[in-house]
Parts: sequence; C-alpha cells; structure tokens
Amino acid sequence: MLIMNHQKRLYDELTQVKSNILVMLSKSSHPDHQGLITTLRHTANNEWLDLAAKKLGPEYANLINRMTMLEAAVSQIDIGQYGYCCDCEEKIATALLQEDPATQRCTTCDIKRTSN
Repeated sequence: MLIMNHQKRLYDELTQVKSNILVMLSKSSHPDHQGLITTLRHTANNEWLDLAAKKLGPEYANLINRMTMLEAAVSQIDIGQYGYCCDCEEKIATALLQEDPATQRCTTCDIKRTSN
C-alpha cells in the first residue's frame, strides 16, 4: 500500500512538472518554444524527458533534474527496486520516502555524496 501511495505521488508530481515546463514555454518569447509545446504535447511519456532535456536551456534545469529523479523512482517501482539505495542497496528509511518519494539514497550514502 505504501508503494502505491508513493507511486501516485510520483505520477502526480511528474504531471505537475510537465505542466510547469509547458507554462514556462508558453510565456517564452523564444521562437522555437511555441513549436516545442506542440511537440511535447504529442510526445509519449517515455520520450518526454529526453526531448525536453535536449531542447530546453539552463533555465529549465531544476525542472528537468526533478523530472529525472521522479522518472528514476517510477522505474525502480517497475523493476521492484523501489525503496533501496542506489549506491549501497540498503533499504531507505520510510520517513525519507514519505518526505520525498523520489529519494534515491539512504541517509549515509547521501551524506557521503554531498560531502565529496
């Protein structure tokens, strides 16, 4: 049940991030962005991130990075590895996953990663 709740939160946030990107593009004066909106709206979910990452500038980096994390967590659910640290493969604390269901590392590995 916990994984299903996290999966819903992940999908909901993915939808929101995509919407935020489309809103930003619609406000852009860059001539290519209007065409990109149409392209993204007709792009399959599994290709959306790659296309957006290739076509968008650095002002979209935070949204693209977040989408990458969300997609990784969804993929982990699909292969039965959700909730395990991507570095040491130990279980990630439930509280961390409750706080952010896209969490990829246990506390120990996250500290190691950020201190380097």
